[in-house]
Amino acid sequence: MNVTRNQNTSPETNQNLVLETLKTIPKLQREVFVLRTIHNYSTKTICKVLKIDDTQFWTYMHDARQQLANTLH
Repeated sequence: MNVTRNQNTSPETNQNLVLETLKTIPKLQREVFVLRTIHNYSTKTICKVLKIDDTQFWTYMHDARQQLANTLH
């Protein structure tokens, strides 16, 4: 799915586009991204809760950001 964000759409519409795009990201990547970006949990806390290490955390964040950027460009 490729979605082009329109500068003239409402913030709610753009928010819905982001939420729909998040649904397309693999679950663990999505969880890492949401916990860090939306809920502002620390890297350490996320790693502990999801039982991943720092390297995995940053890989998942990178991949999630990349997928969002590619989809929403």
